[in-house]
Amino acid sequence: MKTSLLLLLLGLSSVLNSTFAQASGEIIVQKKGLGFAYYQHGCQISKKQLLHILDQHPEARKELQKGQRNSFPATALTYAGGLLISYPISRQLTGNQPNWLVSGAGASLLTFSIPFAGAKMKREHQAIYVYNEGLRYAKRPNTDLRVGYAYNRASLVFIF
Repeated sequence: MKTSLLLLLLGLSSVLNSTFAQASGEIIVQKKGLGFAYYQHGCQISKKQLLHILDQHPEARKELQKGQRNSFPATALTYAGGLLISYPISRQLTGNQPNWLVSGAGASLLTFSIPFAGAKMKREHQAIYVYNEGLRYAKRPNTDLRVGYAYNRASLVFIF
């Protein structure tokens, strides 16, 4: 009886441990200031390291490529908007008459760049999700716990 109870507890603890354990290579995203921080194996990784890790996973790479489509418009609109905003300010500082409509156009370009940058970030986070899900399914344990009756006694079968 004691060995049966011990085997049952051992089997349940093994199943629960494998169910609730975090995957070793899982990437965790945390909001930090105005941006995000990425962690793997408990250590913070840079954006370059993150992109390198995700590029090794085929499904995550597809998501990253979809996000890169938004990278150029976001960057171009941001630089153009910053240039148009700074030009009237520099004219004001040099004592010339600035054209504030140009600055307003720059602000509108910056506003239009926000959805592109957001879409790129959303695709990167989706790639992280796909990568983490791939790890969970790849490392799913093949354990089986069966309780039943055999002849005139109860039986417990734990397959791992």
